[in-house]
Amino acid sequence: MSDIKISYVWDEHNFNKLFKEAYDYQFKNSPRRFIGWLFIALAQFGVVAALKKGNIALLLFSTILIVYWYFIKKIIVKKRAHKEFLNSPLKDKKIELTAGDNGIKQGNRLLSWEEIEKIVPIQDDIFIFTPAKSYYIPFNGFKSIEDKNRFKQLAKEKGKLQA
Repeated sequence: MSDIKISYVWDEHNFNKLFKEAYDYQFKNSPRRFIGWLFIALAQFGVVAALKKGNIALLLFSTILIVYWYFIKKIIVKKRAHKEFLNSPLKDKKIELTAGDNGIKQGNRLLSWEEIEKIVPIQDDIFIFTPAKSYYIPFNGFKSIEDKNRFKQLAKEKGKLQA
C-alpha cells in the first residue's frame, strides 16, 4: 500500500471544529460525566425540599452547579483553549503528514503504530490518541474520500481503529 498524504492548515475554522468534536467526545466518554448526574439528582432532591419544606437552598445550589457543569465550564475551557491556539507556533501553518506501514510521519518525527492507543473517526474528522496527547485530522486534510478510507483501512489493519 502506498503512503497516504495528509495536508491541512491549522486555522481558526479547524480549531473551532476540533474543540466542538473533542469536547463532546471527551464529555460523553469520560467517567466525569456522572458528576453531572449527581448534580441533577441534587436538583431533584431540591425540588422535593422546596415543595415540602419551602426551603429552596438545595434547589438553588444544585441549579447553579448544573448550569456551571453543562454550560459555563465549556465556555471557560474554550476560552483557555482558544488562547493556546492563538499563541501556538502552528497557528495558520500548513500541517503535512504521511501515513504508511511504519506509522504517521510529520517532518522527521515518526509516530509509530505502537505509540498510538486508538484512532477514532468522529463525524467527518479523525482523532488519534496516544498516551501523551491527541492529534486531529480534519476531513479536508485528505485529498479524497478514497484516501480517507485507505487511512481508516490502514488503521484497522494495525488494530487501532475504534468504531
